[in-house]
Amino acid sequence: MKNWKTALAFLATAAIATVVSLAPAAAQSLQDIKNRGTVNIGVLIDYPPFGLLDSSGKIVGYDPDLAKQFADQLGIKLNTVQVTSANRVQYLVSGQVDALFASLGITAERAKVVDFSQPYAGLEQFVYGEKSINITKPEELAGRTIAVTRGTTQDTAVTRVAPPNTNIQRYDDDAASTQALLAGQVPLLGIADLAIEQVEKIAPGKYTKKFSLMQQTQGIAVRKGSSELLGAINQMLTKDKQDGYLNQLYQKWINAPLPEFIAKAGN
Repeated sequence: MKNWKTALAFLATAAIATVVSLAPAAAQSLQDIKNRGTVNIGVLIDYPPFGLLDSSGKIVGYDPDLAKQFADQLGIKLNTVQVTSANRVQYLVSGQVDALFASLGITAERAKVVDFSQPYAGLEQFVYGEKSINITKPEELAGRTIAVTRGTTQDTAVTRVAPPNTNIQRYDDDAASTQALLAGQVPLLGIADLAIEQVEKIAPGKYTKKFSLMQQTQGIAVRKGSSELLGAINQMLTKDKQDGYLNQLYQKWINAPLPEFIAKAGN
């Protein structure tokens, strides 16, 4: 890319949305969606290859492709709604979207607020940073500074394992936390493996993985109690795993086979 500030707009991590107090919308009826003739699906646009804007401004990626397939399966139109890591759960529970195809990591905390499909993708989270820093375990974060995106799974994981005297710098979005690393404002960053690939394109050889924080499965989310809608999504994912389509989609966008632990889930 021509400059790293532009590239930063495409960087993100698998994030955990902060749950806020708001009146949740009712469970979504599949028949109501069909009667409406349009399904509203929230997608990220800052997390390649799961979701991004192409040069013409079109939303593309693994999640948008899967969202389009789901709309086609229902025989209705797709309305893609741009969401962020921080607001995506709020968009869902408040009724602004019917479902999230938005690289949402499956966690026990989130499962209290939304219902998840079977896993359809997987990520690994790392501590990552300047090549000169030689650390291999959480205890060695003591006295060091590390950036995370506020409220993400990286934030949760780093906070859980870091010693009390670790300086955890929290940023409001993924671009800002990654920019802090690239600009030399912080030496370390909590980040997902796919986002690391994007950083490596910007600054090849400058940073290295230090140690793994966690492996994570991602699911499609619907509002609590939307059992028919969730059943239709799971039916699609099961078929896509069995006939190889999900693996093809993974290869297309992520340039890797669908992880085996994802392929077997739900079958």
